[in-house]
Amino acid sequence: MRVRLTLWLWLLTLVVWWGPAGTASAEDRVTVRGNYYREQSTRVLSPELKMSVDVPDERLTLGAAYLLDAVTSASIATGTTAVTGGDFTFTEIRHEATVSAASKLEDWQLGAFFRYSTETDWQSRSLGMSVGRDLLQRTVNLSLSYAFNFDRVFRIFDGFGRRLPWCGGNVEPQCRDGGFGEGSNLLRTHYVSAGYTHILTRNLLSILTVEYANAQGPMDNPYRGEQLPGIEFEKHPGERNRVTLFGSLRYYIPKTRMTLEPRYRFYTDDWAIRAHSLDPRVHVRLTPNLRVRLRYRFYTQSEAFFFRDDMQYMDTDTPCSRATPQGCASADVKADDWHSHTGGVQLTYGLDALASKTRMAWLEGAWLQATYNYVHQTNRFGPIRALGSLAFSMPF
Repeated sequence: MRVRLTLWLWLLTLVVWWGPAGTASAEDRVTVRGNYYREQSTRVLSPELKMSVDVPDERLTLGAAYLLDAVTSASIATGTTAVTGGDFTFTEIRHEATVSAASKLEDWQLGAFFRYSTETDWQSRSLGMSVGRDLLQRTVNLSLSYAFNFDRVFRIFDGFGRRLPWCGGNVEPQCRDGGFGEGSNLLRTHYVSAGYTHILTRNLLSILTVEYANAQGPMDNPYRGEQLPGIEFEKHPGERNRVTLFGSLRYYIPKTRMTLEPRYRFYTDDWAIRAHSLDPRVHVRLTPNLRVRLRYRFYTQSEAFFFRDDMQYMDTDTPCSRATPQGCASADVKADDWHSHTGGVQLTYGLDALASKTRMAWLEGAWLQATYNYVHQTNRFGPIRALGSLAFSMPF
């Protein structure tokens, strides 16, 4: 569960920080956001603070962010009953800090970041860079970004929080904290993204993105083995190659003050998972200060080559690989075939009117935002009752 949530939050953070180059406006701004995620057995609270400063202008923008990730889970849902001594709720805390730099030099956009996060059984470091270029009188933007993630993975083995390095179920008990390659607890991921943004007409914008990621290291969960009869630990392949294709259109209808945004994403990897995601959105400016965004997302994926619905894995000696699937073992329902429906609404209220009618001129350019999503999914985790955030942002 921790592996899945950490990767999900990491990918989400990449999307936030690595949008298409050239789309962000330079501005001194601070944003406070409270993120909330809840499903049947897990609740995540993630307060976040982000700040960006131009020094002295958009030719150099420095940013910093801090996120506190509090994950509360029922122990039986993560397979840790033996560790905790019974089925009860426990909370893990993750701290994450990010520093970034960006520059806009005529038609070029440059960026770089470094991120460090730590929690009870996980330490992560990420760094990356990006470059973008405007073409054809700034109607076209080409962007390229690269990020490298290197994590150290551990497992808690008693109720006092003591931990051991985790090298994955494929590795013999001799697992070391440090070093590289098989026998170490290093999970490293290379991430490359290329983007193409084109203003087709005055009211129509298109976005295309190709992403590739290569991950090597422990990608199985050290606690879920209890859910598998006769198996002590999960055993997933030690490498994963992923390709994602994303396309989107944004069409503005002036008379209705509405923007239509159809989005489609295709995902494939060498674990035999294929996924399709349709995510159309509608943005409407109801008043000069109030904007609403409605969305519906349909997601469906196939089953990983090593996943078995009956959870009957008997071969504990053969390594797990594409050539030897009989040596694999998994209780990760996200490796099963499943689909989901997501409905959501987002309200953004600009505070310019309040600033002009009161003596609080410092609120000019500030906004409040509330987001709520409900997810119905067909895997064991069941419906996600709430997935959203509350945010306040202001320039300074």
